[in-house]
Amino acid sequence: MKIETINLVKNYKTLKSPEVQVLKGINLTINSGETVALTGPSGVGKSTLIHLLGLMDKQTSGTILLDDINVTDLSANQLAKLRKENIGFIFQFHYLLADFTVLENILIPAWNNYKEKEKRAYQLLEMIGLKDRVKHLPSELSGGEQQRVAMARAFINEPKIIFADEPTGNLDRATGEKIENLMFDICKEFKTTLVVVTHSRELVKLASKQLVMENGKIK
Repeated sequence: MKIETINLVKNYKTLKSPEVQVLKGINLTINSGETVALTGPSGVGKSTLIHLLGLMDKQTSGTILLDDINVTDLSANQLAKLRKENIGFIFQFHYLLADFTVLENILIPAWNNYKEKEKRAYQLLEMIGLKDRVKHLPSELSGGEQQRVAMARAFINEPKIIFADEPTGNLDRATGEKIENLMFDICKEFKTTLVVVTHSRELVKLASKQLVMENGKIK
């Protein structure tokens, strides 16, 4: 899925001032199947940008196009459907449900189609090396294993885009590198567009493109 923005602006109101402009006219194009590392200092708007691109928040002004569909023109229900069917998120923390098994956690985004997606869940478990941990709870897994489950959950609905926000930021370097390589391998396997926020030089090397943010803009 292709992503394009035209003069994308995001402002936030605060108690101390009327508005703070976080994104100051972002223009970018990410082609279908590209893997993109989004880098820059903390506080420049990287997470804000992927939340907008992932349809989790609304821009103040400007345009977001997903496969030439102007998402600004869509209703809340249409946005929710587009997000569910096309977009997956991997966060810095895994956000697994403590009382759910590994398999159940992976299938949460597809709960209404549990039986239909169960085969894919097992395929993903095979890919992430956790096929023997299906019935384990998150508390019985290591940090790296928990993040691998979160990654599989992001892929369960066969998304066309994955947004990852510092997905290995809570892990040691060796474990993080394994998960980063795995994430890129799965995206390559399924021809999924990947946009990952990172400070990791090693991860940047894996990406086909790097976008650097500075002061609310792409450099």
